Amino acid sequence: MKSVLLGNGINIQFGGKAYSNDFIMKRIIFNARSNRYDPLFGGLISGKEIERIFRAFVDIANKTLNGDYDGVGNADDQEAINDFKSRYIAPILKYYEIMLEDWFLLIRLFFITNADIKDQWQSVKQGFERMILDAIYNEGLLNNVHQRMNKKVKKYLKSFDYIFSLNYDRNIEALTGREVFHLHGDYSSLADSEDPGTIQGYIRHQAGEPTIVIEEFRHCFCNALLDYSGELKFKRASDIIKCTNEMNRWLELSRRNVDEFKKQIAALKEKDKNAYQYVITYIHNPTLRVGTDYHFEKLSNLEGELHIIGLSPNNDSHIFKCINESKLDKVCFYYYSEKDKNVSINKPYKLLNVEDLWKSLDAEKKKYNCSYPIPDDPMVDKFIEVFNALSFDPIPKEKIIDEVNSIPQFKVDQLCAMVRKELEEQKERGNPKNEDELIRGFNEISRIGLREGVLPSALFMLYTMNAKKYKD
Repeated sequence: MKSVLLGNGINIQFGGKAYSNDFIMKRIIFNARSNRYDPLFGGLISGKEIERIFRAFVDIANKTLNGDYDGVGNADDQEAINDFKSRYIAPILKYYEIMLEDWFLLIRLFFITNADIKDQWQSVKQGFERMILDAIYNEGLLNNVHQRMNKKVKKYLKSFDYIFSLNYDRNIEALTGREVFHLHGDYSSLADSEDPGTIQGYIRHQAGEPTIVIEEFRHCFCNALLDYSGELKFKRASDIIKCTNEMNRWLELSRRNVDEFKKQIAALKEKDKNAYQYVITYIHNPTLRVGTDYHFEKLSNLEGELHIIGLSPNNDSHIFKCINESKLDKVCFYYYSEKDKNVSINKPYKLLNVEDLWKSLDAEKKKYNCSYPIPDDPMVDKFIEVFNALSFDPIPKEKIIDEVNSIPQFKVDQLCAMVRKELEEQKERGNPKNEDELIRGFNEISRIGLREGVLPSALFMLYTMNAKKYKD
């Protein structure tokens, strides 16, 4: 039996930089600036405030590295702090240098060390979760990544008996037509609290409680597992399994020994009314689920051979725990960089360069060096200063020019057409009435770049270089 486990690296390979950590984090800030998240927070916090919070957490990250939070919190917190310190060697300068799920650790440390707001940490965490899920989703463009995967990749993935994924999208299902076991949930499945097919969701719906799902952000209310610790993810999934087994015990008792069931359920009602309601609801509706099956048991019971592709071993100790508990004979771990080679696997395993895999599947990333005519002139420096100011994402000149030269003309034409369309729509709305509206207009152009995996300042430069094509 041969299985494969896929991580976010596969989306970066075929979807580009748009699905890298820094672009995802930047999208949160630029989306907030455009007031995209107003519906999520009901106007309780502005886009500018969201941006200030994210930038302020750089200081908390560096305090964590400096040991200011050593000894804070519980054993899970301490383990996560030590892991955080082991992975960030140099001081953190930019918010987008902080990995996605490390934000949850920083949020927790900030809140549990401030007694007056300590009890708010879970609700704030939920708000961060939804923004991160939205930024990964990339306004639905994430769903199109499979369109860039060729027939060899399709054939290769279909050759496995089981396909597991840490990603929330369903690109592999769309490509292969096969079932994929999502270990961290997926965008198409509602959170247990909102899903009428679960006990909790059913009870809420029957009670007429209003749904918290906002349709335009439905993907943010999915059953995704997000947390700063792999152990916490594993505990949540394990608790669902334990609860499922307990519900089945009650169901079996109700059918096998009615008198004993009545006796025990009466005692439960006195002791814990919520648990009583759960059991009774399940007894009358045995097709309901306790919660999401995150398929960790299936992973833990694997046999044969497992190939791991596109996974960076951060915050995923629970995945390796399942692998180590399995009956696997062999693991093939495809690494992207040298730092990915340090994996905690106790099974016989082989380290393979993922670039060799993509080469064998004719799926290497295409690299371009277009050498556009950019003069070595002080005026170029002035323009780059302007581009950095307009993009609100200052980047060194060399990096901007390298980015510009890495984008082929056909892609430049596509990007410029998007910018042109946005400018025309802004023109139809009328001239900006104030500075905020002017800034928002430039911000929308930056968001085009971030959606497409292009640095905003490079996009401004490309459009300026090609502006003559779009003169009326």
